[in-house]
Amino acid sequence: MSIVPFTGRESNVSNSNSSSRDLWDPFQNFPENGLWDPFSDFPSSLLGFRPLSLFGTSVNTSLDWRETQTAHVLTASLPGFMDEDVLVELQDDRVLQVSVESGRFMSRFKIPDDAKLEQLKASMHNGCLTVTVPKVEARMPNVRNIDISGSG
Repeated sequence: MSIVPFTGRESNVSNSNSSSRDLWDPFQNFPENGLWDPFSDFPSSLLGFRPLSLFGTSVNTSLDWRETQTAHVLTASLPGFMDEDVLVELQDDRVLQVSVESGRFMSRFKIPDDAKLEQLKASMHNGCLTVTVPKVEARMPNVRNIDISGSG
């Protein structure tokens, strides 16, 4: 299937009751540069974010936060950035902030209460950042069996 722009000048309609102005023209409101923003008509408050054009260019990243038995692991793909370009900060209230110096990317995460913040480690290899926060070892409940005495 292909979409062919409709200019409204030619009419391919054989029905004499229809005119070319009755047809829907998907290209009618296209901007002059030919790029269409599907979210341009939505208020930014409904989207929950500001359009990227306000921030300049964006970075193509993928983020993954997973929990293992021993740690919380954040993996961020930051193609084109070296380890000296990336900033990993632990802020007050257990907030981990990952950003790049150019300001083109910034993300924040609340670190769970069962994490050992003093053992937080970060490493970067080939544009892939890995932040590991070990977990506090789960305490096993102290359970003991009690003998029941009695006469039946």
